[in-house]
Amino acid sequence: MSGDSALEEGDRRRVGPRRSEASTNAVLIAAYTELSEHGWRDFSVDRVAKTARASKQTIYRWWKSAACLAVDAALARLADRPVTAVAANADVRDRIAVLIEPMLVAVRTGDGAHAWRGALLAAADDGDAGEIFRAWFSESVKIPLRHILAEQALKGAVRRDWDIDLATELLFGPIWHRLIAMRGPVPEVYSRRLVESVLKALAPG
Repeated sequence: MSGDSALEEGDRRRVGPRRSEASTNAVLIAAYTELSEHGWRDFSVDRVAKTARASKQTIYRWWKSAACLAVDAALARLADRPVTAVAANADVRDRIAVLIEPMLVAVRTGDGAHAWRGALLAAADDGDAGEIFRAWFSESVKIPLRHILAEQALKGAVRRDWDIDLATELLFGPIWHRLIAMRGPVPEVYSRRLVESVLKALAPG
């Protein structure tokens, strides 16, 4: 990654929420494009600033590090996608699949796989960026999945000693493996297959 990856101490003290929505969106879009085209290792805040017509100083006031910007850019792209509504009484497979489908759609769209590979590497490299990703993952995936599995355990469809960390690893581990290690495509039916593997692993003995 080129450019400063962290703020100077004085800049860190000036990080704050005061930002123009239009300017913020322009930076996030530019950062996502940068990830798509150059990945994380060659991620350049200089190019992001130029594309977004923003100053590096402004970017570093709004984000603690380049890695935080990279992760935010990927998550912002997910937030822009419409969420499929699934009824509480729908098939449990559909209720779990909808938790991971937004990311799978993102990595199948355009250069999304390259962008998300970069975002995950950025989250692994930088503690603050990792916290941003983990907070999103907990709120969007882990907590809803915990509720679904607890409900299924009460019905006897899932064993009572189920483990949420094991469930999330079974659900997302293969995605990380394909994106980062194998750099392979993610099939359209992948979400259903992953859900089936989780439910099979957690089925009562």
